[in-house]
Amino acid sequence: MHIGLDFGTTTTVASVFDGREVRLLPLDPADATPAVMRSMLLISRDGEILVGREAVDAYTAANVGRAIQYEEVYVGTIEMTFDRVGTMIKDVHAFVDANSPARLFQSLKTALRDPSYTATDVFGTRMRIEEIAAVYLREVRRRIEGHLGAPVTSLTVGRPVHFTGTVEGDALVEGRMREACALAGFPSVRFVPEPVAAAYAYWRQIGEPRTVFVFDFGGGTLDTTVMLLEPGSAPEVLATGGVSIGGDLLDSRIVTGALLPYFGQGATLGPRRLPLPAFIHEHLADWQSIIELNRPGRWEVIEQAVAMGDRPRELRALRALVRNNYGLLLFSEVERAKRLLSGEPVAEVALDVPEISFRHELPRLEFERLIGAEVRAIAACVDETLRAAGARPQDIDVALRTGGSSRIPRFVRLLAERFGAEKLHAMDAFTSVGAGLGVAAWERARA
Repeated sequence: MHIGLDFGTTTTVASVFDGREVRLLPLDPADATPAVMRSMLLISRDGEILVGREAVDAYTAANVGRAIQYEEVYVGTIEMTFDRVGTMIKDVHAFVDANSPARLFQSLKTALRDPSYTATDVFGTRMRIEEIAAVYLREVRRRIEGHLGAPVTSLTVGRPVHFTGTVEGDALVEGRMREACALAGFPSVRFVPEPVAAAYAYWRQIGEPRTVFVFDFGGGTLDTTVMLLEPGSAPEVLATGGVSIGGDLLDSRIVTGALLPYFGQGATLGPRRLPLPAFIHEHLADWQSIIELNRPGRWEVIEQAVAMGDRPRELRALRALVRNNYGLLLFSEVERAKRLLSGEPVAEVALDVPEISFRHELPRLEFERLIGAEVRAIAACVDETLRAAGARPQDIDVALRTGGSSRIPRFVRLLAERFGAEKLHAMDAFTSVGAGLGVAAWERARA
């Protein structure tokens, strides 16, 4: 079977095309939308593997509210050789969450493009990021083959136009993804830029030539392309572009731009009124780094702030957020509010757990102010992609929107300002790339 796979930052979609109809495969029967699986992997202390909705639910049930306790453990030895000194062998220790029942891995695709993220300890086993991604992809393959009753013979995988800002960086990340797919047992892997895949999904619907602009805005990246589509002819790519801005980053902007006062921003410590160290609030930019504040040397700073600070309620909330693992809950609430703002002028971000209780009214205008830098960067990306294609906005027949973040009104307005509202065409936010990859896989098999 020739399969298309959209392994996205936040969701995963698989499809197969028979020349007439695209079938989206039910990767996650536990979810309300089985064809769209959350790109989440849970590895428990006893080796159980869960993905998608089951991974999120199991982690939330076992970890939210759990006190985190780091301990230093022995992880091995390293051998070092120095000129004039000789060879030395040194024990290596690391701090680990001693009572964690499971590890939850989110945004694996983002981790693959981080050159500094090479490996991590998973309950005493050192695992490379490629191996962790392969665990997730292996379960995806098992579900695909179980549903179809046949092995996957080739895989067409989506990728951003640019993983990083350099050719070398892009090659590194694509190599990592290729290795992860191979370790998962997928044969004959080919990569297709995600906005090109979205255009493949639209290409099947047209009856006359179209010059299209694709705006694919997902959880990890924005990808753009200009393509010429003609019925019966392979799509022609005129230009591609992209920036490393996605929905996850917009969530972070809400937390760091609007919610930090509820967690001690502006507090001063002791009689000298010293500021809270900046690294504390910098770690609130995503839920995984919040956990890192439990490490020795960081946790003591929070305890001292609670004892000496002039905003005790907010600093106790900070302590509870870090110690009791409420970061995922906070970011889930922020993501919910962000989605609500696509249809409402105001959304409420609220959290009510032991020692943390706040309700923040977030108007859409405030959200747009918080993401102003990202809006400007994305506008520049759109304009640069048009220039690279040698096209003017009036040359574009249709502007296709896909990806969850493409529904945000500020970006809909940006596209309408460039191309005219009448040219905008909203594709399915979460499945159009996956569906297009199925078409691309079929085209590849026919060639």
